[in-house]
Amino acid sequence: MANRSDFFSAKLPRQYKRLLAAAETRGWVNGSQERGELKRAFIAAHANHVGFKLRRNTDNRDSTDNE
Repeated sequence: MANRSDFFSAKLPRQYKRLLAAAETRGWVNGSQERGELKRAFIAAHANHVGFKLRRNTDNRDSTDNE
């Protein structure tokens, strides 16, 4: 299953979908209200993480061009 990374392209990557499914299976999430809140939290956290990685990559690229 090489090259299946959807980190930059997906709103909610498969790794977070698995975490959400595991939370439901284990009983950590009760009802659709909690599931929705957790899903929105995962989406916001992932968007923040992608933004950080993109900024870090452009910052590193800019610094190497100046040297």
